[in-house]
Amino acid sequence: MKKSTLKKLISRKAPLRKRGGLFAPISLLLTVLVLVLTSCEKAPPQDTSDVTPPMIEGAHDIEILQGDGIAYRDGVRAIDDRDGEVVFWVDGSAVDPETAGVYTATYHAKDAAGNEASVTVTVTVLERRVTFDGLWAVVDPIIAAQGFRGQSVGKVSETLYWYIKANMSYTSTSDKTDWVSEAHRGLTEHTGDCFTYYAVARAFFERLGIEVMTVQRAPNVLPTTHYWLLVNTGTADSPAWYHWDVCPHYKEHPLTSILLTDAELLAYNDRVEHYYTFDRSLYPATPTECFAK
Repeated sequence: MKKSTLKKLISRKAPLRKRGGLFAPISLLLTVLVLVLTSCEKAPPQDTSDVTPPMIEGAHDIEILQGDGIAYRDGVRAIDDRDGEVVFWVDGSAVDPETAGVYTATYHAKDAAGNEASVTVTVTVLERRVTFDGLWAVVDPIIAAQGFRGQSVGKVSETLYWYIKANMSYTSTSDKTDWVSEAHRGLTEHTGDCFTYYAVARAFFERLGIEVMTVQRAPNVLPTTHYWLLVNTGTADSPAWYHWDVCPHYKEHPLTSILLTDAELLAYNDRVEHYYTFDRSLYPATPTECFAK
């Protein structure tokens, strides 16, 4: 505000009427002083010395099968030289996981100074050899015949376990590239390895609307890998996960693995070393109490 303008405002005469115990000229003077002080405030200086954008680590090309979810965030983080780990986000709007093709997705990150970084990856959606409709065409008649619908999660977990045991035999081979195709093969040929057993069980649980999670043995602890399931016996808001594995165990070390706690499952490692060694940081912990059947 110019000094001449301020001088005019201060010297302006006004009727000497009381207003709330103060004379009007004093009130006007205070108003002008507030305006002057406000106009003189300066914005805090920006730090122009930070010109280094964050680094987006772990972003890589992704390959999925039609209909599968895309784990964009697995193993990815954004690190800034000053701010440490910062938030990142992914623009995958161009990706259609239901349609086979090659797409791109872009990771973005920004630090406190406003420096931005981005990394673009390729997302390849592969065509399934067996569609979900083809798999459900085999699964649905079995669900109806066994009366699975309407059963509790605990009841389904038990009856499905013994149904698969009675209708499949173990071989040492499977196609681990597509669980849907392998589940279909297992249900029609009735043979397979741990991946086949896992895939067949997953098909039933998912068709029944029961939430499951794939668990895999930690790499490099044994020459072969192993797959099983975590089954949510609770709700989406209050989950209660338990281990479930229908694959046959060693005859000399039998185990009925229906809805086991972490402790119950890991105890099997005392009998067969590393059989159930897995990275526990990747999965939710089970309740400590045994599942109440």
